[in-house]
Amino acid sequence: MRRLSRTLVPLARTLAPLAAAGALTLTVTGSAFAANGFLEIDGVVHSNPSGCFEIARLSAVFNFTDIPALVHNIPGCRGSIVRIIPPGEELEVPGTHSVFLS
Repeated sequence: MRRLSRTLVPLARTLAPLAAAGALTLTVTGSAFAANGFLEIDGVVHSNPSGCFEIARLSAVFNFTDIPALVHNIPGCRGSIVRIIPPGEELEVPGTHSVFLS
């Protein structure tokens, strides 16, 4: 019995961090999927949107997804988040802004 425990303890110490890393990987990769639904910017529909959308001029943005859309005050989804468009709502977004959905 003593010999078996000498083998299993080092094996468990090796496998535990690997299992934790695997679980973390599965958790993190879930955020890379697109939102369910669509984002409409001045009549142009973006199905299951993900990432940054540039707003070139004053635009009506409808968020028909299951997650909030973040409005940035600088193109490229840089700068500060100045507004949040909740799911199911619409907002007039000024030009030179951008909208991000994760």
